[in-house]
Amino acid sequence: MGGISRRSFDQPDERIVGADGSSTEIIAISEGAMVMRSVMQPGWSWFEQFGEGQPGATCPMEHREVIVSGRIRYLTSDGTELIGEPGDYLEIHPGHLAWVVGDEPCVAIDW
Repeated sequence: MGGISRRSFDQPDERIVGADGSSTEIIAISEGAMVMRSVMQPGWSWFEQFGEGQPGATCPMEHREVIVSGRIRYLTSDGTELIGEPGDYLEIHPGHLAWVVGDEPCVAIDW
């Protein structure tokens, strides 16, 4: 059985916009599955957006993502640290922090 479908991040199922102008567009692609495009502005950090007021808070999500542009730094709870750059595919387990590196927005596709 063949088929094809098309969705656009320009018409997402949900759009989240942060106070700093960072945004995430979310598209539901199947039962319980989604794909996201995040545009994180220079200076963006996971902790400032989601973890403030929660000492020791880290991102509880697992990510599989491709960096489209910009750079993002990850620090995991076990001390592993890396910087994702354009063209990189990353698998990131729960228990991490992230922040944009440099003066260019970081664009990532995540599923």
